[in-house]
Amino acid sequence: MIYENDSLPYCRTLIEQKVGWGSSELWQNSDFEELSKLILTKTGVSLSVSTLKRIWGRVKYDSSPTPATLDTLARFVDFENWRSLRLGHQPSFIPADPVRLVKIPVFINSKLVFMAVLIGLAILLCALLSIWSKKETLVYDKINFTSRFVAKSIPNTTVFQYDVSNSNADSVFIQQSWDPALRFPVSKKGKYYTSTYYYPGYYRAKLILNDSIVREHDLFITSNGWLGTVDRPTIPLYMNADVVEKQNKIISVTESDLKTIGIQLQNDAPSVSLFKVDSTQINPGKQFVFETAVQSTYSNGDGVCQMVDIELLCTEGSHVIPLSTPGCVGKLNLVVSNEEIDGITNDLSGFGVDFKKWVSVRYEVAGKQGRIFINNDLVYQRYFESTAGKVVGFRYRFTGTGAIKYARIK
Repeated sequence: MIYENDSLPYCRTLIEQKVGWGSSELWQNSDFEELSKLILTKTGVSLSVSTLKRIWGRVKYDSSPTPATLDTLARFVDFENWRSLRLGHQPSFIPADPVRLVKIPVFINSKLVFMAVLIGLAILLCALLSIWSKKETLVYDKINFTSRFVAKSIPNTTVFQYDVSNSNADSVFIQQSWDPALRFPVSKKGKYYTSTYYYPGYYRAKLILNDSIVREHDLFITSNGWLGTVDRPTIPLYMNADVVEKQNKIISVTESDLKTIGIQLQNDAPSVSLFKVDSTQINPGKQFVFETAVQSTYSNGDGVCQMVDIELLCTEGSHVIPLSTPGCVGKLNLVVSNEEIDGITNDLSGFGVDFKKWVSVRYEVAGKQGRIFINNDLVYQRYFESTAGKVVGFRYRFTGTGAIKYARIK
């Protein structure tokens, strides 16, 4: 018998205890990015942020995790594989020696059982009637929910103003974005609540009464030109445009740039991001051509695979084009309009490149079809069900250091 339903929560608990970041209900996207990096360092296998969010129930997904994913999670918490973790976590109700079980005859008075069942059903019926009689229709027609930014830079605090005094709701929540982990309870009698956003991007804030989303509006937080960050589970480190924009018009993060914020490149290379999010990047998203040229410039320690993620940030999700050295393509995770394609069960060999020279990338989207060209060669194409919405900006992720020659969308 396989105890998958029992072992997966157990494995998640072991991982939460191992990283020591507190309740996973409060984890943000950057925490899952850091966890992905820790798993890669420990196991040599890359699990994408989307995969980890599915494991933790943050993203709706009907399929079960793949055996390779389960083995990787088990190895991260020091088991040889998923089988050894599962066998080491048998449910406590399983008898140690089933052969010795002896059936003990029990004599039951059928009339007493019948009366007990009738009484139980009567109690249950009364309880349901009581609940239904007290249930009220949620009132939320005369409520307000607005927000304003405190600054025009990153990090940015947003002041939410709300008024739910005319509602009959028992509980009130404000959620920063789509992520339920960023949902916070607020006072029904209150008027203001502040939230801090540490990364630029597009967010949809929500006002929730009881368990119903009753108001929502968009927040567009720009990067004010190119922005470089060293990504961490809590607050990232920032490098402004005057650091990452070089005189030759190359956008890059170098070892010298990292030293200015106290980061020394060693075997444990940091995750570095370069953002460009502003109104000039907005594209309807249904039909576009995105072109860029990149280089990974660090290949020591855990940066040996030179993994790069080129992400198009959208109003309803994202597209992610991954690159690496040819020997590491099995670790890649491609995302085409929110649909994830992993390098373990798919052939992503076309995304293996030589970073000794600039790597050109061209991404064409039209008619719900995405086509990806690497160095002018068509390496992947795919139809998708729905668009990820408008494109609002770019995010490049490097392990260690990297550079961008150009990035344009039309």
